[in-house]
Amino acid sequence: MCMKKILFLLLVISSISTVVLSQNVKAYLGYNEFYSPKDGQYLQAYVNIQGESLTWNKEKSKYSSRVELTVVFKSDTTVVAFSKDIIISEVNDSSEMNQIFMHTNNYLLENGNYNIDIKIDDLNDTSKAIFSTSEFIINNPIDSVYSSSIEVFSKIEKTNDIGLNVKGGYRLTPFIYRYFGEQDSVLQFYSEIYNTENKWGKDDAFLITYYLVNNATIKEVPKYRKYKRLNTTPVAVVMGSFDISKLESGNYSMVLEIVDRNNNLISSKNYFFRRNNPNVSIEIDDVEDINIAETFVELIKGKDTLSSIIRTFRPISSVQEQSLSEEVIRNGNEYVMQQYIYSFWENRNINDPFDPFKKYMDRIKDCDKLYSTRIKRGYETSRGRIFMLYGKANSIAAEYNDPAAYPYEIWHYYQARGQRNLKFVFYNTDLASNEFELLHSNAAGERSDYQWRLRLRRDQSFRSIDDSGSSQDDWGSQYNNLYENPR
Repeated sequence: MCMKKILFLLLVISSISTVVLSQNVKAYLGYNEFYSPKDGQYLQAYVNIQGESLTWNKEKSKYSSRVELTVVFKSDTTVVAFSKDIIISEVNDSSEMNQIFMHTNNYLLENGNYNIDIKIDDLNDTSKAIFSTSEFIINNPIDSVYSSSIEVFSKIEKTNDIGLNVKGGYRLTPFIYRYFGEQDSVLQFYSEIYNTENKWGKDDAFLITYYLVNNATIKEVPKYRKYKRLNTTPVAVVMGSFDISKLESGNYSMVLEIVDRNNNLISSKNYFFRRNNPNVSIEIDDVEDINIAETFVELIKGKDTLSSIIRTFRPISSVQEQSLSEEVIRNGNEYVMQQYIYSFWENRNINDPFDPFKKYMDRIKDCDKLYSTRIKRGYETSRGRIFMLYGKANSIAAEYNDPAAYPYEIWHYYQARGQRNLKFVFYNTDLASNEFELLHSNAAGERSDYQWRLRLRRDQSFRSIDDSGSSQDDWGSQYNNLYENPR
C-alpha cells in the first residue's frame, strides 16, 4: 500500500512552527497517485494558497499577486522530478483577496522512496518564503489489479475540456485538507482501478466496496458501507459519496476494497480524515440503558477506582467518548461508571468485551512501568500515548548522550492502524525528568515538523527558513541516519 498524505506547509499542528511562520505565505499541499496506460505512474500534486496571506500590488484597476512554487523530488540525492511555476492571481476588488488559489501539477514517478522539497516564494515580498520537506513511498503492484489514491473533491462539473483536474469527463476540485467541519455534510470521492481487463478479461464483472472505519475503535461505522458492480476495462472509474451530516466527531478512515468473483479481497486503499460535528454527540442516557448484570464490571467497585480506569481509556477514545467519559466521571454514579466501561469495550468486541478490556489494562500496567513520571501516569505521557494507541514499536533507537542533541528516541512501526512505515521522534529538553515529548511524526493526524532536526539540536541553530537540517548529522550525531534507516 502506498503512502498518501497531506503536507501542511504551515505545520499548523506544530505550535512552535506556527509562531515562526505566522507572517508567511499560508499554503497547503496534497497529492494523489494515479496511473496512465500511456505514460505510467504519476503523482498529481495540488497546492492551495490563501490569498489573504499574500502581498498584493495594485495595477490600474486590479490587484495582483505573484507566487513562485518550486517542487523537487529526490531519490537519495538524485533529483528525479522538478517543477518551477509562477502562479499569478488577479482580482478586481480587495475583498476578493481572501479566496483560495489552487495550482495542480503532474510528476512521472516510478516505485521507490522519495523526498519532496517544496518552496513557495511570494514574489511581491520575498521575506514571506516558506519551505517544507517530507519523505514518502510509492509502492504499487503495477502488474496486478490495484486502485489509485482516493481523491476527495469539493466540487464536480461535467465538461468536454481536458486538463489536469479533468477525469472521466468531469472537472474535479480536489479537497485536500482531510478536515470536515460542521458545515460539511458530504464526502465525495474519485478513484481509478487498473489492470482488471488484463487480469480477468474484457467485460467481466468485479465488485467494489467502500466503507468508513472509526480510528478510535478500529471498527466499521454502521450504515456507512456501499457496493458497486463494475466491468473490467483498462481503467475503471469509481465515484461515490457518503452523507456525513450525522457522522460523529473523530478520526476516520474511508476504505476502498476490490473484490473478485470469488469474493477474494484483491486490493485495499485507505483515506484518513478528521470530522468535527458538534451537533452529534453521545448522550449519557445511551449508557444508562446498558444491562451489566452478571458481567465483569460488577466486580469493579469504588468511585476512585472506576474513575481511574475510565481515564486510562483516553488514548484510544473517540472525541465523543472522551466528552462522555468526563461527564460520567463528574456525575459520580458508580453504576453509570460501570455501564460506561462495559459499553466502551462492548463497542470494540460485542461478543466478549472482557477480553480486550483485560488486554488493554495489562498494557496500561506495562505503560506505567515504562513511561510514568513523578507526576504523570504512563498513558498521560507522549510516549505512553503512542504506545497505547499504536502498540509496541518494531524498533526504538534511543540516544541519551548525543553531544549535539537533546536526549531522543526514534520509534519505527512497520505497520500500525492502517498505515505503514510510521516514525515518531521524541525528545527531552528537561534533563531532570523522564518526560519525552513528541517532536515529529509522519503518521496521519500526529504532530509534524519539517524542522524537527533543528529543534533537536541543543543550540537551536536555525540557519534560514529553508533549512530543515536534513542534509547531514551534526558531528558525533546519528539522528538523521537513525530516522532514515530505522533498525
